[in-house]
Amino acid sequence: MKAISILWHSLSQRKSLVHQAALSGLICALAATASAQTNPDPSTQPRTPPPRESPLPAVAQIGPAREIKLAPNTWFRFGAQVQAWFKAAQDRIKQADGSDGSYAYDFYCRRCRFFATGSVIKDVYFNVLFESSNVGRGDPATGVKATSIPQILDAYGQVKFASFFWLSGGSILMPLTRNGLQPTTTYVSVDNANIDTSPIGQGNSTVLRDLGIQANGFFLDDHIEYRVGMFQGTRQASIPGVQTASHNAPRFVAMVSANLWDTETGYVNGGHYFGTKKVVGVMANFDYQILRHDAPATTPFTALTGAGTDKNPYFGISGAAFINYPLSGASPKGGDEIVGLLQFGYYDGGLRGTLAAPTNFGSYPLVLKQTNYLAEAGYYNQDLKMSFFGKFEMRKISEDYDLAFRQAAPTPSQLWVAAGLKYYVGPANFMNFTLQYERVNNTDAPDSEQKGTNNITFQMQTILY
Repeated sequence: MKAISILWHSLSQRKSLVHQAALSGLICALAATASAQTNPDPSTQPRTPPPRESPLPAVAQIGPAREIKLAPNTWFRFGAQVQAWFKAAQDRIKQADGSDGSYAYDFYCRRCRFFATGSVIKDVYFNVLFESSNVGRGDPATGVKATSIPQILDAYGQVKFASFFWLSGGSILMPLTRNGLQPTTTYVSVDNANIDTSPIGQGNSTVLRDLGIQANGFFLDDHIEYRVGMFQGTRQASIPGVQTASHNAPRFVAMVSANLWDTETGYVNGGHYFGTKKVVGVMANFDYQILRHDAPATTPFTALTGAGTDKNPYFGISGAAFINYPLSGASPKGGDEIVGLLQFGYYDGGLRGTLAAPTNFGSYPLVLKQTNYLAEAGYYNQDLKMSFFGKFEMRKISEDYDLAFRQAAPTPSQLWVAAGLKYYVGPANFMNFTLQYERVNNTDAPDSEQKGTNNITFQMQTILY
């Protein structure tokens, strides 16, 4: 028994030594592992796959720009705009006693809009704009209030293939002039320039828009932009028994713009930037369409058809220099700003001769040969929440046409001088009031009409986008 006891005691000591050795080995292993985790060897560590992007929940989300986000590259953004006007416009028609014309007074909605933009998938976008314009304005002859049917202005899809090549198709704002490409919510004055209507005087477009396809793109870090488009323009009438309508080429419109400071990469270019951008640049625009000689032309002012006669091409060119200068430097929070625009245009619809005996009907006989000028400037003060503006513009019909022709023109020679101020209730352009005085000089008005008239316009604008 004593021998057994000695043997058991010996085994117990050896077992204890084994346990101690095993425990020591485990502690050393754990320490080595901890050391390896603290200072990993990149060459021996397995690569951890990047975490997957969490899927969007089953309900829509509101993005940082108030867009409704359905997927990473699928979203909608809605907007609404109301421009309520009161306008007092003086008649050119003198009173029976020879005194100056009296005033017409109107309350109406200059622009009532609803619009939506969005992304379908990556690099595929859309834009839709509905508008009722001049709603409630009294007809100059009958006094009946206008009940404008909403029109689709912008309605296009767009795909970005590369920074230098975007492609759009649908109803698109044509790049005809710098002022005509400004958004209606950031105009320096109360409205767009009167001369913006010169290249659309043929009546073959909808509020500076037309159906077609357009390519655009950017170069030199987005400082150079081009736009080139083919649009419906005028569609010639049919020749009975010979051919159907629309046997003529499309309208070609092109633009190139260069920005020396900050870039402009949107569908429209700003009037005011309210101190958020420092912009200076130049823009050139070109516009062209020619109709077939053997097909009827759109009539000028009377029942003239011009079937089978020569039709000079229509063409227009425009150039502009512009600046938006933030007085304290560009800031996302905005600030005081000086803005200016100089714009020139030359348009020729091709009509020649006299109203009674035209020698060439031209492709756009309603657009008489003319030169246009525009100069406008504004100052925005963020602390006062106000801006002050002034502008000068002129349309001069060519004296190649006799006086009777110029007086019968739907867009006669005129000179406009306007000034006014805006008060901003909400930040930037969310809500503002505008008051503008305008003097109109009717250059070719007959003696039975007064040469100069006055207009006063008050606007209350609200927008959410």
